Amino acid sequence: MKAIADLKVPYPKADRINSLVKIDPEELGARLGVLEMQGYVKNQSETETVGSSLPNDVCASGLTNLGRRALAGPRW
Repeated sequence: MKAIADLKVPYPKADRINSLVKIDPEELGARLGVLEMQGYVKNQSETETVGSSLPNDVCASGLTNLGRRALAGPRW
């Protein structure tokens, strides 16, 4: 989530997120999927945007209000 916030755009592309976190694209896709299920991020699939995507079709991800609040709290 911090990588998404650090890029300072509403929905950074998956390859830009991965350039900061430097993990396996499949692992990043899984983590973004879990974060979306928990309500912290909103993922966009390749059908919604054009560009390179992760193995699970995530092209871009943006923080939700819950995600922004989580980053502002003491946990992160």
